[in-house]
Amino acid sequence: MKKNILIIIAIALVCFGCGRERRGQLTQRGKEIHDSWNYATIQIVQNDIIPAFHLDAWISAATDSARNAIEDIFFPYRRIRQEGTDIYTIYNGPNKELTINTFGKTLKDDGSNWLVSKHKLQNEGYKILPEIFYSAEAEKIHISKNGDQWRIQMDSSENKGSICHLNIKPLENDGNILFNTNKFTLSGNGRYKYAEGPVYLSFDIQKTILNDKLSYTKGYYFVDGIVQFLAQYNNSNDISVKAEYLGTSQIAITYKNVTEYWNSTNLW
Repeated sequence: MKKNILIIIAIALVCFGCGRERRGQLTQRGKEIHDSWNYATIQIVQNDIIPAFHLDAWISAATDSARNAIEDIFFPYRRIRQEGTDIYTIYNGPNKELTINTFGKTLKDDGSNWLVSKHKLQNEGYKILPEIFYSAEAEKIHISKNGDQWRIQMDSSENKGSICHLNIKPLENDGNILFNTNKFTLSGNGRYKYAEGPVYLSFDIQKTILNDKLSYTKGYYFVDGIVQFLAQYNNSNDISVKAEYLGTSQIAITYKNVTEYWNSTNLW
């Protein structure tokens, strides 16, 4: 089911001239564009960014027993290996998932600037996500401390045209463990390049996003915030979409000057 929905999203991003709207679903295409961004962003945060903070807690742990406890909670099916000075790799079985260069600092240090490199995914179903998700080269994400938040940056030269300038702030921590739960705020802007087309999807978080504990049972949507999107494909007309998160049950999607309210519990 998930694969079929992702294929629909890919079609929505490429099919700029298609007349998909029908009475009662006038913002269907706008919602699909939002869903593609939402899914890709959640994947980056959950799979690339939050594990870096848990690795930071593991590196900083004072005892082996504390490290084992962190592994049991946050890396139950993975292995952590130090593979060079300040360089750590997270494995899933024999496969590398992330390689992280800490440059000798913890993420809590002023002036920290970690480099997180994602290794190639083998699942062909990810081809409808931004090109960075399945290129032969890993996407590269820079994480640096920015006051009480952390700056998340992706450079187009390292990520095949995709960029982002985001700030993320964990809201529930446990001592030295940041992101003890997946409750955080997210702000900033960026652009994803999708291989199909190619399509460029720019986004600007106009009101800070709040995520309140991601849950498969409630879907992957955020619960507060506003995001403006602009989808661009060759010489087709640009598509402008706005999404406003209204608690745990609704999203307002504005597309072609029409606003409709969508249930936020039935994403995938």
